[in-house]
Amino acid sequence: MIRTILVFFLFFCCISTVFSQQAEVVFKGKIIDAQTREQLPGATVRLQESKRGGTARLDGTFSVDKIAAGTYHLQVTYMGYHTLDTVVNIDGRTNILLLMHNNRKDLNTVSVNGKRDGESAASAKKSEQLAGNVMNIISAKNIQLSPDITIANVLQRVSGVSLERSGSGDGRYAIIRGMEKRYNYTLINGVKIPSPDNKNRYVPLDLFPADLVERVEVNKTLAPNMEGDAIGGTVNMVMKNAPDRLYVNGSVSAGYNQTLIDRPFDYFPTSAINRQSPYEAHGPAYLAQPGDFTRDNLNFTKKSFTPNSFANLSVGNRFFNNKLGVMLGGSYQHTYKGYHSVYNPVDEYQDITDAYGVIYIKHAYVRNYSTEVKRTGLNAKIDYRFNDHNKISVYSFTAILDEAQARIGMDTLQPPPRLGPGLGQVWYQNRSKYQRQSINSTTLQGEHDLLTGHLKLDWSAVYSKASSSIPDLAEYEYDGGFYADGTNKEPYLHPNVITGYNREWWKNNDRDYAGYLNASYNGKVANIPFKFSAGGMYRAKHRDNFHQIYNLDRVPDAGQSFQLWTDIYHFNWTVLNPAGSPADGNNYRADENISAGYAMLKFTVKKLEAIVGARMEHTDQQYDTDAPASTEGKTGSITYSDIMPSVHLKYMLNSQTNLRLSYFSSISRPAYFELIPYPFNGDEYVEKGNPNLKHTTADNFDFRYEYFPHPDEQILIGAFYKKLTNPIEYGFVSTDVQSQAVYQPNNYGDATNFGFEVVYEKYIRNFGIRANYTYTNSTIEAPKLRTFNRVRSYPLQKRPLQGQSENVANAALLYKNQKIGLDIQLNWQLTGKRIALVSRYYGYDYWQKDMNQFDLSAEKKIGKHLSVFTKIQNLLNTPYELYIKGIPSNTVPMPKAGNNETLIQKDTYGQDYQLGVRFVL
Repeated sequence: MIRTILVFFLFFCCISTVFSQQAEVVFKGKIIDAQTREQLPGATVRLQESKRGGTARLDGTFSVDKIAAGTYHLQVTYMGYHTLDTVVNIDGRTNILLLMHNNRKDLNTVSVNGKRDGESAASAKKSEQLAGNVMNIISAKNIQLSPDITIANVLQRVSGVSLERSGSGDGRYAIIRGMEKRYNYTLINGVKIPSPDNKNRYVPLDLFPADLVERVEVNKTLAPNMEGDAIGGTVNMVMKNAPDRLYVNGSVSAGYNQTLIDRPFDYFPTSAINRQSPYEAHGPAYLAQPGDFTRDNLNFTKKSFTPNSFANLSVGNRFFNNKLGVMLGGSYQHTYKGYHSVYNPVDEYQDITDAYGVIYIKHAYVRNYSTEVKRTGLNAKIDYRFNDHNKISVYSFTAILDEAQARIGMDTLQPPPRLGPGLGQVWYQNRSKYQRQSINSTTLQGEHDLLTGHLKLDWSAVYSKASSSIPDLAEYEYDGGFYADGTNKEPYLHPNVITGYNREWWKNNDRDYAGYLNASYNGKVANIPFKFSAGGMYRAKHRDNFHQIYNLDRVPDAGQSFQLWTDIYHFNWTVLNPAGSPADGNNYRADENISAGYAMLKFTVKKLEAIVGARMEHTDQQYDTDAPASTEGKTGSITYSDIMPSVHLKYMLNSQTNLRLSYFSSISRPAYFELIPYPFNGDEYVEKGNPNLKHTTADNFDFRYEYFPHPDEQILIGAFYKKLTNPIEYGFVSTDVQSQAVYQPNNYGDATNFGFEVVYEKYIRNFGIRANYTYTNSTIEAPKLRTFNRVRSYPLQKRPLQGQSENVANAALLYKNQKIGLDIQLNWQLTGKRIALVSRYYGYDYWQKDMNQFDLSAEKKIGKHLSVFTKIQNLLNTPYELYIKGIPSNTVPMPKAGNNETLIQKDTYGQDYQLGVRFVL
């Protein structure tokens, strides 16, 4: 708390210093659009005789210091507007209102203002106001000035959006209005993209660098012309478009992670990894030998200098009398990060002769992670206008994420309750993991005006591919011996004896072919303007999944004793399953064919705009695995159809205010892997699919009040309600006392989710505040394991949906001085407590504690085209903490998270610093 107050104090001291240095205003005023009455921040004012001037602030006001009384020739300029030339008489404290007229009517092409406006905050607000559905938009300009470098972290600033984070603490998946990642989908330029995840269909948003987008749209309601498999919402990344004239925007920067200032980075060479398993390299009949497995990827060395580097460049222009537009962009981020984790999972003591049914902390893991990430983004868009009625374009985007992670840790086995204080066991567990994920989406698109102003046709042909590869995931374990409370009565392993070793290969590809066709007709009936739209979509998706695992074991000597651990190069092993795992059900092929059609009518009656329509989607899924022929669920198929109506009403109280009321029906499909009933060992649990899984359907209701007083300002107040049928949640399932529980997706009856949102953004002179708050409440009942008097039962437990936080909030304190070219913002983000993992045991779900994170960013212009900037993420080193409600029956003290709460996991990441230079032309 003291650190928080200190940060706020220093921040406002800096701003107050700048403010206090301003001299008394002699000539001041405000600059606005003559038609819309919107303020024009950044407009330039110049008094010709005195050669003095100023720049309009965020609220459109300006001031010029210490001007002598008299008559002056005043000139005001602003991009996209006619220059204003007038004469003013300054007498004392003159305060005038200046009206500027937009010059777009003088332009010969319709897209001249599109490029610049599309990146501005004012354009984003205007698009929200004019949209037919409920949405929030983040502009490229706001992204540039924020502390965020990936799309995932950008989204945490949006009302109602929280993040599920990766192990390194960076945002990865968006949770929209309490609906976790499975209930949302991701688009690039309006086209849905596949996922590189090896089990699921949702897209990891940390793949995408934030500096290539023109804007990011979060749709919270669905119109009939949008794909229907989103209950929470959608994320649409709109990439930079071809501009009207030469456009250059680039930056280079460097940084460092605080953890790696305090300790060295654990490094292993990814070039040493075998990209192919012995099965892939030599064929299915090959029997792997010990020498087929490299050792270098488990040789961890200390690296003391690990700076982060960032670079991006976007270049675009129009050619051939503005008929041909080209935009090219690239981004590269190379980061090193270290973090520390303590993990204490709960378990149930299962000795039915003694203390059966007792919940206790079985293991305590202490781990240091070192992660190297290379993130690459490439964007290309080319459009050609044949004439005013026909346009064709092609755009392609590629994202690649390479992540190398070293994990060095220790596992302590806590004594079971029946033993009392004394025996415990220690293992050292090290792991190297390298993963490459990539997404490419290429779209050919045409737009045709068949009857000028009336009949329009557009089409798209899409090829997308997402892939992931985890080659030679390697880990080993050796025994560190036992510890005892004054006695050594039950030693069962000698210190430093090697006890386990695995090598694993994962590989998957998702390939999409998709076609879209839409037609619309504009007309009038009884003097009521309307637009009727209809269209269809077909997508053929194919997935290949490959998995091989080899179990290696220690080699006993002649006396049948086992080798002691020294280092990886002196460890002798044998291959227990030299053929690998060719009959593994995780080797599978899956297909999904989706056909869809919709009809939609949009009309306006006075101040009421309405969109009504329906969408039909038919889903056909099949899969085939390499599991043995006798295995249940070796192959499977499922088909279903859904009709999804929707109604969107927008009542325009005035030019600045809307009232919205919406209803839409939507679905959520299971992932491929979730249908395949074949178990595999996950990081912590045995996981298994469920062939009886049903897809989720939902009815969604929304209300929102919108007020846009000025281009950069808004007040939004909304409420939502969702009724889910057959929601899919992960839980632990076991059928009898002896079987091992598996972590499995299931349908747990019905669920509800409701809440409200408030957004406020306001600017006064050079200061601004941007804030939002979302309250969400959801309820679901699911069976849990409970043991009483050594008898197991599975009663229903009521709880929130996994990932749903009751309270999500954001606030940013802003300072913007366009006169000196300075932008500063301090961001705060709250993710309220939520269930991070649904436990097998009644009352022992893993809850994430309230997480308050602060980030700071600043940018200062140097000259007309150059600026320097800095970003600091996780300013106060906020940890990620999980806890359970209750105190397990351990005989050793466990860390407490609060009253009647036990700490299960605590990860600390350190601050991330970045300093760079930006060039904009």
